[in-house]
Amino acid sequence: MAVRRPRSTAPSTTFSQLGVPAPLVEALAKGGVTTPFPIQAATLPDVLAGRDVLGRGRTGSGKTYAFAVPLLARLAARHAPPRAGRPRALILAPTRELAAQIEASIAPLAAAVSLRTLAVFGGVPRAVRSPRSVPGWTCSSPVLAGFWTISRAVTPVSTRSR
Repeated sequence: MAVRRPRSTAPSTTFSQLGVPAPLVEALAKGGVTTPFPIQAATLPDVLAGRDVLGRGRTGSGKTYAFAVPLLARLAARHAPPRAGRPRALILAPTRELAAQIEASIAPLAAAVSLRTLAVFGGVPRAVRSPRSVPGWTCSSPVLAGFWTISRAVTPVSTRSR
């Protein structure tokens, strides 16, 4: 059953009040993001609690942080040791430009919780796009992600709690 969330948030809502860990709140503030966008306020509590959500919005509506902040929070909380050649998460983007844009916007947040990122797409030397280059998580175009899954360089995993 779909649940509709409010389209706007109270001006006093903060990332901390939504349950975002302090290191990520500080990293967001350093980047000039202090108040959550409506899609972030509507989804962050549920995603941080491990529930699935589906959101849509226009360009610039805050969708990237709406899914990336909870992803980073959950990965940072797991304290699992990195395994060579096994990224802990994979974000698929339809174009190389969007993959690069997502990686660039999330990299400072990942660094705040001691994770590393890598945007991967075709048309660049293999050494630059290898998932073995980074133990954290990867943002990729679907074609390369499919190749890595088949070649066992990436193991699909869920971030949901069980």
